[in-house]
Amino acid sequence: MRTLAKRHDVTAAWPRNSAESESLAAEAVAGGTEIVIAMGGDGVVHHVAQGLVNTSAVLGIIPVGTTNVLARILGAPSNPKKAVKILSKGFDSKRVPTLAVEGRSYRTEFSRSVLFSLGVGPDAAVVHAAEQDPLKKRSFGSIHYARTAVTTIRRDLRKRRPTVSILTADRELHGIGLLAQFHDVYSYFGNRPLILGDPNPIAVLVVEQLRLRRVPAILRAAGKKGSLDAIEGLTVLEDVSSFEVRSPVPVEAQADGELLAAITQMRVTYQPDSLTVAVSTPG
Repeated sequence: MRTLAKRHDVTAAWPRNSAESESLAAEAVAGGTEIVIAMGGDGVVHHVAQGLVNTSAVLGIIPVGTTNVLARILGAPSNPKKAVKILSKGFDSKRVPTLAVEGRSYRTEFSRSVLFSLGVGPDAAVVHAAEQDPLKKRSFGSIHYARTAVTTIRRDLRKRRPTVSILTADRELHGIGLLAQFHDVYSYFGNRPLILGDPNPIAVLVVEQLRLRRVPAILRAAGKKGSLDAIEGLTVLEDVSSFEVRSPVPVEAQADGELLAAITQMRVTYQPDSLTVAVSTPG
C-alpha cells in the first residue's frame, strides 16, 4: 500500500470470501476504478477478474499464491515486491482471451469467465481432493497435487465409465472428462509447463479412460505439443472455438483451479481480447 500510494490513489479491500472478492471488484469497476489489483494466488485472481471481463478496467496481479499460473503466463515477476514496483511506476496493458462458460447442474445455473484453464472430471476431482487439506497445498504445492492425483486415480478415476459427452462443431466424443487450454500453457507442475496441444484458439484434451500406469507417460508428453494424442485413452482436439459438455450424472468441474458446481451441461465459448491485464513495460 505504501509503494502504490506514492503515485496512485489507492483503496485497500480485504474480502472475507470469494463472493465478496467478486462483488468488491465489480463495484470498483462500476465506480470508475481504472485498475483493480488482485493480491493472492490463482483463486483470488480468478474471482477478482469476474468483475473485469468485458470492461475497460485493468487487472493487476501481485502473485503470492502456490503456483500463480496466470501471472507466470503473463510474465509477471514471481517476487511480489517487484510486481508492486511495476504496478506503481508504470506498466503496459494487454488484452488477453478468456473462456465464457454457461453451466447447469441439477439445482442451479451459473456463468463464469475462465482465465487460463478449464477442467471437467479428472483434474477437477484432483482439485477437489487437494482442497481438503489446504495446509499441505500451501506447504507442498505441486508435490501435494501429485500425491493427491495418484490417490484419486487409484481410488476413483480408473474405475469411472465414460458418461461425459464433448461436442464440437464437427465431432462428438465420449469420456470421463476433459481439459481445455487457450494460452500457450495449461498449467505448471513445479517449474515445468504443462501443454495439451496447439490452442488456436482452444485445445481440448478428451480423457476417455485413465490408468495409473499411464500417468508417467502423460507427464512426459505434457510438455511436448502433439504428444498426448499418441497415448491410449486420450484424444486432443485443436482449432476449437466453442464446445458443449453433457453428462447424465453431475460431474466435477473447475475453472482456474476453483471448483464450480457439479455440472450436467456446459457451453464453453472462446472470447478474444476480453480482459485487460497489466504487464511489464519493455525495457
